[in-house]
Amino acid sequence: MNTKNVDYLNGKLFPMILRFSIPAAISLLITAVYNIVDRMFVGNYNGTSALAGLSVCFPLSFMMMAFALTCSAGGSTLFSLFSGKKDSEKMNLAFGNSMVMACISEIALSVVLLMFPDAFLKVFGVTETSYPYAVLYYRIVALGCVFQGLTQLFCDFVRVSGRPLLGMCVTGIGAVTNIGLDALFIIVFEWGVAGAAWATVTGQIISALFGAYFVFGNKTLVRISKKIFRLKKELCLQIIICGFAFFISQMVMGFISLVYNSRLGMYGGDVAISVYAVISSIMTFVIMPASGISQGIQPILGNNYGSGNYKRVLSAFWQSTLLSVSVTCFIWLIVLLFPGQILAAFGGTEEMFRIGVPGLRINFCITPALGFIMLATTFFQSINRPVPSIIITVLRQVLFLVPFIYILPLVLNVNGIFFAQPISDLLATILSLCLIRKEKKRMNQGAA
Repeated sequence: MNTKNVDYLNGKLFPMILRFSIPAAISLLITAVYNIVDRMFVGNYNGTSALAGLSVCFPLSFMMMAFALTCSAGGSTLFSLFSGKKDSEKMNLAFGNSMVMACISEIALSVVLLMFPDAFLKVFGVTETSYPYAVLYYRIVALGCVFQGLTQLFCDFVRVSGRPLLGMCVTGIGAVTNIGLDALFIIVFEWGVAGAAWATVTGQIISALFGAYFVFGNKTLVRISKKIFRLKKELCLQIIICGFAFFISQMVMGFISLVYNSRLGMYGGDVAISVYAVISSIMTFVIMPASGISQGIQPILGNNYGSGNYKRVLSAFWQSTLLSVSVTCFIWLIVLLFPGQILAAFGGTEEMFRIGVPGLRINFCITPALGFIMLATTFFQSINRPVPSIIITVLRQVLFLVPFIYILPLVLNVNGIFFAQPISDLLATILSLCLIRKEKKRMNQGAA
C-alpha cells in the first residue's frame, strides 16, 4: 500500500490545503455533473416539459445525499479526530459502522420512495404536463440510492486517508460513465428521460464498485475486518450527531427546491420551473467548490483540533476561506456576464430567456458570500461542533429564505422569488461572522 504520510500538524498549511481541497472540490463538482448533464441533454433533446420533470425530481438527489453525508461526513470526521489521537481501532470502527448505516438508510429510502411515487411527486410540485417525465425519471433514479450513498462514503474515507486524488477518481469514473451513456441513451437510442435516469444509476454503480476496490483493497488507512462492521450504539450515535449538520443541510435544500417549484409554477409555469433547473444547476457549481474546499480541509482541521492545536485550526480556516471566496468570485463573474449563453446550453427558449436572464443575475448578485458561508458551516462540523452549523443552515435556508420567497413576488412578481436567495445569504453571512468570532474566543480560552 502506497498511502503517503501527511504531516497535518506541522506541514505548510496552504500547499496542504490546495492538495486536499482541489481534488475534493473537483470530486463534488463531478457529483453535480450527474444531474446537470442529464438536464442539458434532456433540455436540448426533449423540451421544456421534460426538463421541468427532471427539475421536479431534483429533491431526490438531496434526499439521497442527506443520508449519505450523515454517515460519510460524520464517520470520516470522527476518523480524522481519532487519527489525531492515534487511535487506529476507533478509526476502523468509524468506517465499518458508517458503511453499515449508509447501506441500511439508503436501502430503506429506496423502498419508501418506490412505494409512494405519486405522493412524493405531488409534494415535489409536479405539474400535469411534466408528470409523465417526472414519474419515469423518479422510479429509475430511486433504485440507485444505495450506490450514491456508497460512492460518497468511499470517496470521503479515501480522501481522509491522505489520498485526495483517488477520492476524486471514485466519483470521476462514474461521471465519465454518466456523460457517455447520456449521449448514447438520449441521442442514439432516443430513450429520453429514462435514458438520463439509467445513465445516472449506472454511473453511480461504477463509482461505488471503484471506491470499494480502493477501500477493501487496503489502499487507504482503513483496515478491513469483520468486527468493524458490528454496530456500536455509542459510535453510531456519535456519527449521526457529527454528520447531522449535513443531513439538515441536504434535506433543507430539498425542501427549498419544493418551495421554489411550487411558487415558480404559480407565477411562471413550466418555463419558470425550467429556469430554476438552470439556476440550481449553476448554484451547484458555486456550492460544490466551496463545499469541496471545506471538506478537503476536514482532515487538517480534525487532526489539529484533536491534538489541541487550535491556532493552526483557525489559520487553516481563514486561508481556506480566502481560496473559497476567490473561486466563488470567478463563477459569479461568469454568471453575471454570460446568462444567455448559460441558458442556451440547457436548450433555452425565448420565454426562458425572458425570465431566466434577469433571474440568473438577481439570484447570483452576492454569490461570493457563499464562499465564506459554506466554509463556516463545514468548519464547525469538522471540529465536531454541529450545533452552529445547523443554526446557520436552518436560518439561511428556512427562516430567512422561505418568507421572502412568499412575500417578495407579491410586489415584484416572479423576480421577487429570485431576490429571496441573495437577501438570505447576506443575513447568513452576518450570522456566520458572529459565530466564528465566538468560536475563536472559545478556542483561545481553551489554549490558554
